[in-house]
Amino acid sequence: MDYPVGIRTTPRNQENMNADHPGLTAREFLREADCEAVIFDMDGVLADTEEFHLEAWIQLVETHSLESPDSGDTHKNVSEGMLKLIRETFGQANDAIIPLLWEKAGRSPGAALESLSLEKEECYRNCARDKVRPMPGIEDFLCLLRDESIPAAIGTSGPEENVSFLLEEFGWTGLFRSLVHRSRFKAGKPAPDCFLKAAEDLGRAPAKTIVFEDSLHGLEAARKGGFLPAAIASTHEPEELTAIARWVFRDFLDLSC
Repeated sequence: MDYPVGIRTTPRNQENMNADHPGLTAREFLREADCEAVIFDMDGVLADTEEFHLEAWIQLVETHSLESPDSGDTHKNVSEGMLKLIRETFGQANDAIIPLLWEKAGRSPGAALESLSLEKEECYRNCARDKVRPMPGIEDFLCLLRDESIPAAIGTSGPEENVSFLLEEFGWTGLFRSLVHRSRFKAGKPAPDCFLKAAEDLGRAPAKTIVFEDSLHGLEAARKGGFLPAAIASTHEPEELTAIARWVFRDFLDLSC
């Protein structure tokens, strides 16, 4: 089933992505959704972190001399096949991604899985420090939620350290009523555990809660949990997201506040 697609409301794009939905303001969007809470994925939704995570994965692969059996052009000594796999797994937890990368190289992480995950995330924070930026329009949208007394949560497959890191980088302490990171739930996305835990914290029903996600795995998790899935097309083209998301926005500037 295809859901209706959100549209950009700012002058920087004159193309209407859905003729059935004229330009929505943020308040109109929240009213149309009839929501009582909002949950945000972190990477690619709250913050533009893709390049830093990609660099961290590349450094991890290089440090541990993983050599993909694929031939062809390489990027920083990492094969195009390995890069493709890294991008395809964005949105999943490290304990799912790392075995796939090692398997592609004909190896196994074994007992080093946890230490490899910690190494990768420390590398990510080092890459992102003083460089990472909020997604366009997100701060105005968060302020609107606060003004409208709509509680907000973060639901991410990332570790607690990454959540604290971004909140400190952006000065966002106190904006979120719930912070759900990898240590607070069992099954990673596309299982809905992460978002269900956040909804439980907020005391809101999934059917009345919007989930903003950029990854296909995350949107599938929102659908499985009975949430209202809204896509931010930061890591995928909008056309890839329309079948699974109820609304699709390129960023939060699509919703004028």
